[in-house]
Amino acid sequence: MGMGGAFTAVANDANAGYWNPAGLALNPEVSISGSTMANNRNTWVGDNVLYSKFCYETEMNPFEWIAGVGAASVLAMQSAQYLSDQGVLKKGWGREGETTTRDQSMASQVKGTQEVVSLTKLAKETAKKAVKSTIVVPSNYYLVPVGNPWYYHPHYHPYWEPQPKYTETKAQFALGVSWLNDYNPPLDQNSNWYTFSLASGFEQRVAVGGSVNIFNLKKISTDIAGLGGDIDLGVIAKPVDYISLGAAVKGILTTDITWQDGSTTRYQMQPAVGIAIQPLPSLTLAADVHNLFYSNATCHYGVEASLIPGIIGRAGFNDGSKTCGLTLALGRFMLDWAYLGGAFNRTQMIGATIQL
Repeated sequence: MGMGGAFTAVANDANAGYWNPAGLALNPEVSISGSTMANNRNTWVGDNVLYSKFCYETEMNPFEWIAGVGAASVLAMQSAQYLSDQGVLKKGWGREGETTTRDQSMASQVKGTQEVVSLTKLAKETAKKAVKSTIVVPSNYYLVPVGNPWYYHPHYHPYWEPQPKYTETKAQFALGVSWLNDYNPPLDQNSNWYTFSLASGFEQRVAVGGSVNIFNLKKISTDIAGLGGDIDLGVIAKPVDYISLGAAVKGILTTDITWQDGSTTRYQMQPAVGIAIQPLPSLTLAADVHNLFYSNATCHYGVEASLIPGIIGRAGFNDGSKTCGLTLALGRFMLDWAYLGGAFNRTQMIGATIQL
């Protein structure tokens, strides 16, 4: 947030599950991150957020990685098609009906006049239509020999003690789990979002990922609850070390959010693209466009710089609103602070991350 929301191509930590799920497969680590709104409520940012990331790296041939990602993609597409045939999932684009973005309230669309039904019953009815899928990742990884297999040492003749020389290629696999809570009386809505993400990358040059989001919402004034979900997809590519390109689509597939009074609502699909450039190892410049192809498209710009060892500074423009932030790094522990001006009502956020 301190970078003005320009994070689509930058995401590589536990927060990536929200911004671009592909980023979970970059920067292998196990970490837990959380933040809370410190003061000056606004109507866009959630009160409390908790993220976790589990990313590991292993040696793998590029053809195996491509085959594995391809097989997983085909399986995911078939599962999505099945759920679509059952009427559970629907495409997020080109559909009629009123929608909201994820930073807006749905309370005004909830009728609140019909007899309510149990939210547990709604969940069970939806679950009956769903299927469970298991993705198997190939495990027969191996090294690829390249170059001259003879190792030279000035004190030995090469053919006396030949030693193979290898170049290792590595793939990354990641899981992310997150929870966002926002009790927002100005918008008459209490939100709890649960996100489960999977991602994979190769050589930290290219990464793909997806998230399943479950929305448990409640209209505060009437206590009427709603339940639904959607799917996000993302990709990040780094053609060279100092340039990163990112694209993410939130809500590319979605269910209707069904409320206890019979109302149905849904979130608008939100495509985003971004680019990040590192002219210096300690400096990152980023730019995003969110809600691409829509009339409510927004532009985001951000900069991140290592000021002195252990302190990182950030600044940005979030669709015209100025933002800034700081991180204090203490070994595996980091403390974060962000200030959001302009339309964000001078909100301050604080957070922390620990790498396990």
